[in-house]
Amino acid sequence: VSILITPVRPGHDGEGCEEAYDFMNAVEPLPSMPIMKLREEWSHVDVVARDGGNNLRVLTYNILADLYAGRQLDQQLMYSHCDMRDLMRSRRMPMIIAEILSYKADIICLQEVDASIHNSLAIKDSTQTRSLLSKKAALYFGPPQYSEMATSEDMQEFPLRSLLTKDASLDEDSEYYNAKSTVRDIVELERWESINGIRQLLEVHDEVRRVYSESVGQILQVVRLTPKQSNSSKQGRSSKPNSIVVANTHLFYHPMAGHIRLLQAFAICHKLDQIRRKDPKRPAPLLICGDFNSDPLSGAVRLLTNRSVLPHENDCWKHLNVYTWECGDSEYMMEHGFIGNYDPDDTLSCCIEEEFVDAHCDEASIIESMSSDDSIGDVSPPAIVLPSCFPMLTSGCLNLPSFTNYATDFVETLDYVFASKPSVQEPFGFRPKGEAPMPSDELV
Repeated sequence: VSILITPVRPGHDGEGCEEAYDFMNAVEPLPSMPIMKLREEWSHVDVVARDGGNNLRVLTYNILADLYAGRQLDQQLMYSHCDMRDLMRSRRMPMIIAEILSYKADIICLQEVDASIHNSLAIKDSTQTRSLLSKKAALYFGPPQYSEMATSEDMQEFPLRSLLTKDASLDEDSEYYNAKSTVRDIVELERWESINGIRQLLEVHDEVRRVYSESVGQILQVVRLTPKQSNSSKQGRSSKPNSIVVANTHLFYHPMAGHIRLLQAFAICHKLDQIRRKDPKRPAPLLICGDFNSDPLSGAVRLLTNRSVLPHENDCWKHLNVYTWECGDSEYMMEHGFIGNYDPDDTLSCCIEEEFVDAHCDEASIIESMSSDDSIGDVSPPAIVLPSCFPMLTSGCLNLPSFTNYATDFVETLDYVFASKPSVQEPFGFRPKGEAPMPSDELV
């Protein structure tokens, strides 16, 4: 099928802007998508008209790397409840695009985005947005009525493994340290004291240093957006901040590596606090989005919501002296129940689909099964605390969903949107207005 598309708008007939497309595969109607029907009414709410245009609709979505969706092992272990046709790129990508565009989001944060997929997503062309593509992640922002066009200087990416090295430390003579907040003394800005304990941990714990600094490939995407001010705001006190900082990330995956994700979460907050203080007198509010691979009670999420994780306060530390990089091998993951209830005698279905057991329940037996020769000498974890100069964060959801990840044998909430709250010291921030309806167990 060949199609010629002519974009038309009031005052322009589209002449000279035509685009031609050839479809080599069979063209068929979009398959039924129950989640879009569930959210149909929500999707059509005009978020621009409400509250004078001060609302932002933010979407974070791990779209699943094509590599994982197409691997037979993953299809059998993780996605046996799916129609195999819907895991094919030629069907899966159009369905994902249709879903993403239906939400009419102002900011779109995607994870597990292959470069070839990014080039074919057509989100940018469909929503008049700009985009930042990094390794396995993409961040889209706009349309223009929400923010002035970001420049290349406003779009940055950082490997998470570089954010806690000594080279990434803040120079005490830098503008960040010399700049005073509107209220706080300079001493308040220096209290990222936990970074010293973290660096000491990386120095003495060879395996943590190996995993965090050498093997982990996650990145942090950051975009600084400048909201358009109304005419009345330009003449008097502004009702919007000069800028907002949006971050997109995907934390480390392994169920036994909660301590690694906690360190990553702290490193992200540390870096974002530097970036948001580009104007020291007016720190920008934050949006932190992504797949944290962490449940709501995890160390990483607790740090962002409760601001501290002490050495013996959270389960995220319990594998500090046990976890090694080799625990991520497929054989090890299957043997210990992290990727399905493996049945070597069943070649057609490797999962017991009736049971949706949290894979973490097997962790006690994992520790017992590892000999003392395999474990690492005990190293005490540091206290991880966010300083008072970092803003309080709130979830973008009024009601936290029961799950955001649904795969055979693993159902959990892993994906989040966090936003900085307004305060006496920082009057600009975000308040959650609501979230998309989430499907039930039965619907999925």
